[in-house]
Amino acid sequence: MPKNDSLHESLVDKAYEKIRNDLARGELKPGQKITFQELVKKYEISETPIKQALNRMVVENLVESIPRKGMRIKPISIEDFNEILDIRLMLEQNFAPKIMEAVSFHPEYLEELEANIKKQYRAIEIGISQPNDFLEIYTIDHQFHYLFLKYANHQRALQIYEMSGAHAFSYYLYNKKPKSKILDGVKEHEVILNALKVQNMPALMKAIEGHIMGARVSIRYSLL
Repeated sequence: MPKNDSLHESLVDKAYEKIRNDLARGELKPGQKITFQELVKKYEISETPIKQALNRMVVENLVESIPRKGMRIKPISIEDFNEILDIRLMLEQNFAPKIMEAVSFHPEYLEELEANIKKQYRAIEIGISQPNDFLEIYTIDHQFHYLFLKYANHQRALQIYEMSGAHAFSYYLYNKKPKSKILDGVKEHEVILNALKVQNMPALMKAIEGHIMGARVSIRYSLL
């Protein structure tokens, strides 16, 4: 990659990181119109990398692009989140039998999920002192569910999961969700993993439903 291209990409990443942190801190609020020049001045980054960073967030369902009106931070509601969780529940339970069959032939899949859980525990143990720490934990959480669905070997299901914005709400939970609730989510991942290990389908279905229910309660608590 030419040097200028590398520099441009690094500026896009830098802009993305700054916008992401401002979302987590509440400095950019749901429904707020985005003024490019304000972000240019605040971040000391030119308009083009900022626009490209925002376009990335459009794909992630964090930002809306409105024809002839510009961009705004996507409004959020508990109803939106519950609909996303409905999609997750349908996908994960529907493909649970295929996933359980896949891990019976590929024990390395179980090892991947176990490594992911250990990684999340380590991240929580290190601590949450800034938005990046919190968002890193949720990135690992996202990877757990991505891997779980990936084992079903169904590309369209994986695309639907990614496009649903299943983890977009994590940006708004910094300093609102207590550590105990974050730990509860990781423990629920362990219950899912253990059900896969012993090939217990009823337990797996119950674990998936329990994890989704835990997420519903958590988001309601955090957004009130």
